[in-house]
Amino acid sequence: MTDKTFVNRLKRITDEITLAENFMIDVKQDFEIPNGRFFFQIYCWRKDAITGEMGMGFGGKAYLSEHATDSELVQTIFGLYKAYWEHEARETFLWRDRRVFGPHISTEALWDVARRVDIRSARHENDRMEVNDGNREG
Repeated sequence: MTDKTFVNRLKRITDEITLAENFMIDVKQDFEIPNGRFFFQIYCWRKDAITGEMGMGFGGKAYLSEHATDSELVQTIFGLYKAYWEHEARETFLWRDRRVFGPHISTEALWDVARRVDIRSARHENDRMEVNDGNREG
């Protein structure tokens, strides 16, 4: 399959998909390496959750195989679309004025608190239960 045939197939598939207002699907090629792979990317004109300004928001990329079925490619787009919505939900969900599920929280910071759990059963041998006395660091 030639690149042109593959790109035409990808564009045909994306043309058959409807997303929410202001959402788009891009078919691009990675030009950082010669003959780079093609990928899908979701993007959207939206209000930035951090700055409050209108701007383009770009989701993750999914690199594509010419051997993928049309169903796999459609499902790939759906996965990117869901991930974009989840990302926005994580950015806009605040608890006590903090993005506690924020998508940009450092994994090192999460690792630091990974054993600080809140569960009904205290039988998790690998987790250290910490008592929350209601005091919060500010």
